[in-house]
Amino acid sequence: MCFGTDFFSAIWIRLPLENYRFSKSLTKILRKNQAQFRHEFRPARLDAEKEKLYRLYREHFSGMLAPSLNDSLLDGEAQSIYDTMEFAVYDGTELIAVSFFDLGSESVSSIMGIYHPEYRQYSLGLYTMLMEIVYAQKNNYRFFYPGYVVPGFRRFDYKLRIGNVDYLDLRGNEWLPFRNLPEEEIPMKKMKTCLDSLSAELKARGIAHFSYYYPLFEANLFGFWRVPFFDYPILLYLKAIESESAHYLVVFDPRTSQYQLLLCSNFDEVQFFFQEAFLSDMPNDQFFLHLILIDEVLETASDAKAIAAFIESM
Repeated sequence: MCFGTDFFSAIWIRLPLENYRFSKSLTKILRKNQAQFRHEFRPARLDAEKEKLYRLYREHFSGMLAPSLNDSLLDGEAQSIYDTMEFAVYDGTELIAVSFFDLGSESVSSIMGIYHPEYRQYSLGLYTMLMEIVYAQKNNYRFFYPGYVVPGFRRFDYKLRIGNVDYLDLRGNEWLPFRNLPEEEIPMKKMKTCLDSLSAELKARGIAHFSYYYPLFEANLFGFWRVPFFDYPILLYLKAIESESAHYLVVFDPRTSQYQLLLCSNFDEVQFFFQEAFLSDMPNDQFFLHLILIDEVLETASDAKAIAAFIESM
């Protein structure tokens, strides 16, 4: 994820619900808000009342959000394929918070929570998530998915307060205890460390290159064109074999723990995906600002020496 000009990893987490109990501090939040406000679980529906609350929430949110609640939840579609519920919180007759969560066969997935900024002191974002867990437990679901946390960016740390969560380990595609996540295995840190090792190898061989961050890595998420957009947030650019029509880039894939040498080309519709203002504060000497496609994987290697040797032989 990119916040400003800083890059972070999103780590997906889940909470096993078997034998789960709320801590004393969470129980206090639940009891306080249940006594203070009226609440209701019901099938999700979008209406003017929720759009009004979303606008208030968006005005005070320090980051990027979709223009409307409808855009955020339905992404331009007329309806959702998911079985979505909502938890609504009222102060008298006024809606002050609402969260949306999807129901699966054995899991509940938290999608979004919004609240009135004047009620910030009640921890309503956390409260609605706790009530989603209450719903999941009462209906005998096995897992609760609160989304992701972002190590190094504290906005999402409140999700870790719910208990001993697991995280999705990309290497084995398995769930492991979050408390055991090694800092060096956080994907952004792993990619940076491994590309730094390759950079040292390339320098020793006299191969010109430059390290860039790539803020356009999310292009694949928009799906307007079914083409292979480059989706790594950090890369090494090989200046020695650059050309006007092609880019030779090296990445490290934390899912496979392998380096890849890629041949890429420009995709000219960058303004269709990203506003000019988004890129204006990013200097060209640190950020690669061309929207690019992956044309070919030229070489794959598990260590820096091997990929550097292949590049030297080109």
